Amino acid sequence: MRKLFLPILGVVLMSGLTACMKSVDSSTEQYTQNDTDIKNYVTQSNAQWTPSSTGLYYRTLVAKPTAKQAAVGEEVEFTYKATNILTGAIVDTTIKGYPVYYPLGVNSILPGLEEGVSLMREGETTALLIPSYLGYGSEAKKNLPAYSVVRFDVTLNRSRTQDEQINEYITAQKFMNIESTGTGLRFIRTKEVAGASTPGIGQTLTIRYKGKMLRSASAFDSTGTSTFDAVLGRNTYVKGFEEGLAKLKIGESATIIFPSTLGYGTTGVVSNNRYVITPYAPLRFDIELVSAK
Repeated sequence: MRKLFLPILGVVLMSGLTACMKSVDSSTEQYTQNDTDIKNYVTQSNAQWTPSSTGLYYRTLVAKPTAKQAAVGEEVEFTYKATNILTGAIVDTTIKGYPVYYPLGVNSILPGLEEGVSLMREGETTALLIPSYLGYGSEAKKNLPAYSVVRFDVTLNRSRTQDEQINEYITAQKFMNIESTGTGLRFIRTKEVAGASTPGIGQTLTIRYKGKMLRSASAFDSTGTSTFDAVLGRNTYVKGFEEGLAKLKIGESATIIFPSTLGYGTTGVVSNNRYVITPYAPLRFDIELVSAK
């Protein structure tokens, strides 16, 4: 296929939370120094910290023991402040009113931060002491030299399933007359043509389309004002697109929204070592069926 679903636009990961990782052996000077710095910090804090098997230390500051725990594949919404544990200087922080949204389990943010968030429940605030081999590694950041321990104070606002993401998106967009299918597809016909014919399997459809992730402002792929010829029923495209396209009559338009089980699943789409479509991402497509032959 010439264009549909190719990774051509956009980077969706938070650059401030990624790092050029360099493996650190437990016998190295950096590992030993990180371990010493963390243990000194824990002692001086006069508080209870819990070590994990990876070297992360965490401490719950605000507990919500009966709240929902974050799960792999869900979109987590959180805020954070990162500081240098030796100086207390701020390394990075979210801006008020602008939380981070991230599909948990993608393993594309700092390993220590992802591990910490996975331990949290909605509404909790947790402090994380992240050694360099689970953090920024050899990369120096503002107020943080290379191979340094960083503290993250994280508040987990929400963890949402794909169905929850889709339903909230539909409500926010004020879509009406939504048809939900047994597969999880949501079909919203935006232009109806009375008496128009429905194309059959094997026909070549001339279409226009635009595809985007629900939280992305820009499309990852689009025909623009041009058109594209797609053959119906050959399972050439992702399941959600095939299903939505088959429901259109000639001359009609629709918005289709579907979960990653009908899209790119747990793999996503990668270009230049960056996700253009993340794993576990629900997708929206706006499609116009121009003609069929």
